[in-house]
Amino acid sequence: MSKKTEKAKRNKQIGTLTDKQKYEAKILEKDARIKELELELIIAELELELIIAKKVAARNFWP
Repeated sequence: MSKKTEKAKRNKQIGTLTDKQKYEAKILEKDARIKELELELIIAELELELIIAKKVAARNFWP
């Protein structure tokens, strides 16, 4: 193979690797967003439980 052909092949492999890295980065971003949303859901559930607990406590405190 000529040097130009080898260089072109190597550049193509580097380009493919870059595309793979971009794809992996997108997956990691989506995973991070999913975890963020899961945490937001947990926080919302805990806030709801706190509101319910306060209402129950207030009802039990005042006859």
